[in-house]
Amino acid sequence: MMLKKSLIALSLLTLPLTASANWSAGAGYANFSDNGISLDAAYASMSYLFPKQDGKFVVISELRYAAGISDDTVGGLEIKLDNFTAFSMRGQYNYDNGMYLYAAPSLAQLSLNVKNAASITSWDLGLGAGVGKKLTDQASVEASYENYDGTDVFSVGFKYAF
Repeated sequence: MMLKKSLIALSLLTLPLTASANWSAGAGYANFSDNGISLDAAYASMSYLFPKQDGKFVVISELRYAAGISDDTVGGLEIKLDNFTAFSMRGQYNYDNGMYLYAAPSLAQLSLNVKNAASITSWDLGLGAGVGKKLTDQASVEASYENYDGTDVFSVGFKYAF
């Protein structure tokens, strides 16, 4: 009986999460460049759109995880992007034609591996901006630029809201 009550309570608690259309998932490509090093990555993201109050401005939180898909060699050293994790809070302005502009401060961790030398992991604050286009009510595409302590990140991606 206690298990049944617990399951009912859990179902009621999660109902608002499943009923809302404020979540989205995405995937894309990113290029990281700094001091002659250029590394490519594939990323996945989850984001939450805070409920709209009024108007066209919205706030979105986003968590991204990327894994390296290319290496680079500089000065005889092979450098590999192990992973990249970032949390950002985006301020976004939506236009009537489906286009949107956004800016976002971020906190990110970048992990690199230098073959036969060392692993480097750093946490940095960053700032980014981008543009997007809604293709349907659920699907959109985006392009963005971010900078983390001198590292430039260009990305393109696809998002799906549910």
